Amino acid sequence: MHKTYGILILASFMVAGCSATQVKQANLGKIVGPQESRLILSTKNTVNVGDVMLRAGEYSKEGIKLETETFNLKDSHTTHLRHRQHTFTFSIPSGEYRLYSQNPNGSYYASEQTFSGLNGTKDGYGGLFVPNGSSNATEFYWNWNKPSNLLSAHQAELITPISGSIGKTSTVEKSRNSIPSATLTYAGVANGQVRFAYREFTDQGMARPAFTQEVALDYKPGSTYSYKSALFKVYKADLQSITFEIINPLY
Repeated sequence: MHKTYGILILASFMVAGCSATQVKQANLGKIVGPQESRLILSTKNTVNVGDVMLRAGEYSKEGIKLETETFNLKDSHTTHLRHRQHTFTFSIPSGEYRLYSQNPNGSYYASEQTFSGLNGTKDGYGGLFVPNGSSNATEFYWNWNKPSNLLSAHQAELITPISGSIGKTSTVEKSRNSIPSATLTYAGVANGQVRFAYREFTDQGMARPAFTQEVALDYKPGSTYSYKSALFKVYKADLQSITFEIINPLY
C-alpha cells in the first residue's frame, strides 16, 4: 500500500515537471531609439563676398550621427526551450544585436536576422536579454510573426548563458532640411570689422524682412566668432573672400 502510494506521488511530480513551462511573457520595458548628435561634415571653407557662409540645416555643412548600443556574438549557438509538451529549438546567429528596449533588470537586443527553427520549430524573430552589469545573455525572446515594431514577445531562460561583448554602431545621415530657416552671408571687411548679413526665411523659403540683420564684429585673424547658435573660426577675411571653419552650425 505504502509502495503504491509512493509510486503515485512520484508519477504526479513527473507529470508536473513535464507540463511546467520555461516560457513567459517578455517585459520589454521602454523602447530605446538611437542617440542623435549633430556632426560637422566640413572643415575649412572659403566663400566670396555676397555668398552664404552658413545655412540652418544645410546638407553640405552638417549631418546627424545616429549611435546605437550593440551586443555582439562571435559564434552562433543553438538553444532548446520547453513549453508544456513542446520543445522549441532555435539557431541563434552570430553577429550584431542592436539595443531595442530596456526594463529595470536589463536590456533587450534585437537581431536583424531570423532565428531559424530546427527540428520542426517555426522561424522566430527577436533577440537576447542581457542583465544589467553583465556581458552574458541569459534569456532569449522571440515572436512568431515578423513585426515592424516588437510590442510583445515570448521569453525563456537559456540553459547556458551566451557570452558576448557590448559595443556601439553608428551611422551618419545628412541633415533633412531642404529649405534653410536662416542664413549668414559674408559681407566683407571694413574699418577693422568683419561683416555679415543674417536672414531668416519662412517655410516656403521667402525672406522675412523683420528678421534681417547686418552684423559687424571686430576682425582679428584666427579669432572665433559666435552669432545666434553659430560658432566659427575665421582664418582670413578680406574684401574678396573669407576662409573659416564651422565649430557649431546655425540652427
